[in-house]
Amino acid sequence: MKKMLLGAVGLSAVLASCGTGVAPDGSGNGNVTQVRTEYRTQSGQFVACDNVNNVVATTQVSVYFNVSGNVQTVDVGLRGNTTSQYDANYNARATGQQLAGVGTGSYRLTFNANPLNGFLPQSIIVTPTQGKVKIVTPTSQRAGAFHAELAVNTGTATYNLSSRLLAAGNVDVYPSCTVISTTNEDV
Repeated sequence: MKKMLLGAVGLSAVLASCGTGVAPDGSGNGNVTQVRTEYRTQSGQFVACDNVNNVVATTQVSVYFNVSGNVQTVDVGLRGNTTSQYDANYNARATGQQLAGVGTGSYRLTFNANPLNGFLPQSIIVTPTQGKVKIVTPTSQRAGAFHAELAVNTGTATYNLSSRLLAAGNVDVYPSCTVISTTNEDV
């Protein structure tokens, strides 16, 4: 039994690295499908900008994911792609009621990420009014990148999801961007 439990934990870790996770007690499973921001380049890549048109910018982020089973809470965190040091301010908890349903078993968790002297946010504000995507041109070199980490609590177990290895799950961050236009597309 102990070997089986260790195997299940190991399998959960492997799946989480692919954007997929399974609760160890079988009470739920899920996968991250995409991370979007309110800024997109003309080529279609979602990016984050610390300053937009020379003003410090708050970046709205939406994490899209699928789950089956119960969802009591989801902890979300933005993690830098080049460091293992994370600040507690980069995390927030959303209840199941704060998730926006975008289809059967599909959800969107939207939050504002407020920057502070760097490419990761100082704080996360969950469930703001959803904004529209803006087309931008980065006006400086890429400063870094981030991905989303989720911990889904089913009420009886917790499992992890990550966007790190997904092509649409990593967001490049630029110190400065210029807005070209605003679309009708939601974040």
